[in-house]
Amino acid sequence: MSLIIDQVVSKQIWNGKLPIQISLDPTESRTFTEPIFTEAARCSYLPLITEQLAPIYSGLDIDLTHTDVWYDYQGEPLKWHYPIGLLYDMSGSKDRPWHITVHFQNFPTDKLLMTPSVEATQNMFMSMVKQADFIRHGSTKRVMNLSKNDQSQLWQALSLDRYDDYWNVNMHLLADSEGLRYVPLRIYLPDQCPVIQENVSFTDEGNPKMLGDVLGAILPDLFPSSLAIPMTHGIQLPLDTPIGWASQNLSFADNFLHVVICKCS
Repeated sequence: MSLIIDQVVSKQIWNGKLPIQISLDPTESRTFTEPIFTEAARCSYLPLITEQLAPIYSGLDIDLTHTDVWYDYQGEPLKWHYPIGLLYDMSGSKDRPWHITVHFQNFPTDKLLMTPSVEATQNMFMSMVKQADFIRHGSTKRVMNLSKNDQSQLWQALSLDRYDDYWNVNMHLLADSEGLRYVPLRIYLPDQCPVIQENVSFTDEGNPKMLGDVLGAILPDLFPSSLAIPMTHGIQLPLDTPIGWASQNLSFADNFLHVVICKCS
């Protein structure tokens, strides 16, 4: 299977932004504060937003740099190590801006991983990049062969929103399209169901495998039917989308194709 990166699609995915309204939990501060409005890249992460909020809240004597800051949507804690766009799609929200709440007390250790720092997020991100490399090629040598500067550049390019810098490095991880094993794919169902991650080949007897074939094999009760629709980056995916093309062009910055299954309303 040849490597086909559609630069137009890839850049639109990278440039996808989400307007967000962030409110401070009123029970955690005696000072009334208006909501803060920001715009975040869909491929970014909540701890990077925390870094932006820290100097704003410092004026209220709230130190976000030394606390386990966390966020929720309608009472449900948001996983800080998931991309923001994925969290929004999983929430089922149609709000623009997306209304979320920031907390600096009572960290929900039963629902979220501890230590939601930027450094921890970078480590989690690189762990996912390595996992995607292993699933795709059967080893992590492409990531491990990157210099320390190149590995750091992947994260820095994401955190600073530098598309060209990111792809200058990431292309080395995807360039060898021979002997591909499996698609780095994660499927998210509604109602807090466990994440599905199964081995999915790029082709079927030499022919491109379609998204509908993959979902029909993994979720036969839902596909094909009118009960659910697959989405990524806020986009409904046609079932006749080649899974290889989707993996190469619609994956998040961690090189995983994150597909959210939404209920039809």
